[in-house]
Amino acid sequence: DLGSNSFHLLVAEPLHGVRGSQGIAEGRAPLMAGIKRHATRKITLRLAEPVARDGQLGEDARQRASKAFAELLGEAREHGATRVVAVATHALRDAGDSETLREALHAEHGVRVRVLTGLQEAYLSLRGMAGALRLPAGEGLLALDLGGGSFEVAYGGTAGHDDAVFGPLVAGATLPFGSARVRHRLRHDPPRLVDRAALHAEVLAALGPGAAEVRERRAPGAKAAGAGRGPERLRAAGTAGTIRDLGRVGLALGTGHAPEKVRGVVVTREQLERAYAWLCSVSTEERMELPGVSVKRADLLPGGGAVLLAAMEAFGLEHLELCDWGLREGVLLDALSDGEVVAEADCTPL
Repeated sequence: DLGSNSFHLLVAEPLHGVRGSQGIAEGRAPLMAGIKRHATRKITLRLAEPVARDGQLGEDARQRASKAFAELLGEAREHGATRVVAVATHALRDAGDSETLREALHAEHGVRVRVLTGLQEAYLSLRGMAGALRLPAGEGLLALDLGGGSFEVAYGGTAGHDDAVFGPLVAGATLPFGSARVRHRLRHDPPRLVDRAALHAEVLAALGPGAAEVRERRAPGAKAAGAGRGPERLRAAGTAGTIRDLGRVGLALGTGHAPEKVRGVVVTREQLERAYAWLCSVSTEERMELPGVSVKRADLLPGGGAVLLAAMEAFGLEHLELCDWGLREGVLLDALSDGEVVAEADCTPL
């Protein structure tokens, strides 16, 4: 995963399920039941910053990216991977010299990098989160993925009465509000209220159409599930390091403990607002000492918090489930099953 803030490696194996009698009679292959993760690795590069500033990665960033790619590919081989799929997101979508880097990686390693559109990225993150949270059949999920360069919002769910079949994207949006990209918008340390308020308002306005679309196009199964029981609470989950750190800080303020494992842990909007206020009251250096804060993301949390809280306001969310799966897991689930976005042909043998 060639991301805007970091390059990530996920090594996993497929776990197969069994189709029902009708599917077997029709000769369809076994369903993907999921994946088992064997190894993960992250290398922080912050490619979103030169792209936002210059419209280019530049020679230095391309060299760092190439070195990181080679290192992760070597580690994949060490862990026994037999094929690899490489996808790129916002920074490599926007960089004027993205093709130069991708051609160099293909020439050196024989791996073609697939550049995802924003909506493809949103769909795959949704699929990964739904897989981790074991989304029941017919239930909808709103997925928030706050990356370094962009912010993806997606709504969808499992198809019909089969929780192993993932449906198409019902509604989605991709916005240029990644945590690394908006960091420069908060010009002081600690950030001033006027700058935070301006960013919050801009994100809220940008999300308005997407929130209206989700309300209009809620998955049929989700509508049915709420019938006769009053207004249904929209189930929402968030992934990526910035959201997880914000959630950990919010939980730590209430309990004194920041959980290491966060999958399925629910954090309230009130807890996140308290965490955001606390994080914005201290400098980056002081923020690094707070429970639940990753040192490498300490400077990204005020901007990321403004984006996340604006999203929760736009969609009327009072609760958010934290998730450790997202884009990478969604890519593998997609490639190893129906190939809605990433086909098995995108994989390169190692």
